[in-house]
Amino acid sequence: MGGVRTAGHGGSADGQFAELLIVPERDFAVVALSNTGPEGGLAFNQAAVRWALEHYLGAVDRDPEPLPYDEERAREIVGSYANDMMTLTIATEGAGLTIECGIKPEIRAADTELPPDLPPAGLGLLPGDADEYIVTGGGLKGQRGFFTRDESGVIVGADLAGRLFNRVSVVSQ
Repeated sequence: MGGVRTAGHGGSADGQFAELLIVPERDFAVVALSNTGPEGGLAFNQAAVRWALEHYLGAVDRDPEPLPYDEERAREIVGSYANDMMTLTIATEGAGLTIECGIKPEIRAADTELPPDLPPAGLGLLPGDADEYIVTGGGLKGQRGFFTRDESGVIVGADLAGRLFNRVSVVSQ
C-alpha cells in the first residue's frame, strides 16, 4: 500500500471489531476498535486506519479492483465452508459471485446476543495467483480473504478476516 510494506490483523466477536496495522519501516502502528454491527463497526475501523495512514504517512489505501467475472474460476470456489462457529456460502447466479456469512444455529441458540447473519453480498476475485478475493458489498465490504488448495490444486478452504473455513460442500451448476 502506497509503496510501504504492512502487517496487520483484525478480529471480531459479538459485534465488536478490532483492526491492527503496523508499518515497520516507518515505525508506525494504528489500532481501531468499535462495538457495533458489521455495517458500522467494520466500516468505521477501515476508515480510521485509512485516515491515519494518509494523514500520518501520506500513504493512500484503496480497495483493489476485482477481476471481471470468470465462470470457470467461479465453478472452482462455489460451495459451503464452515468452522466451529460460522458458515460461509459462496454462490453465483452466472454473472457474479456472492458470499453469505452466518452463525451456526447451535451457536446462535446458546447465545441470544449474537449479531444477525449477513445476507449475500458481492465477492470479487483479485489479480494474481494467490487465490485472493475481496468482499465488494454489504456489511463485510472491503474484507479480504483467500482460498487454500490441497496438493492436487482443489480448493479446500477459505480464509475470511483471519478465520479459516473448511470446505464442506461443492455446489454443482
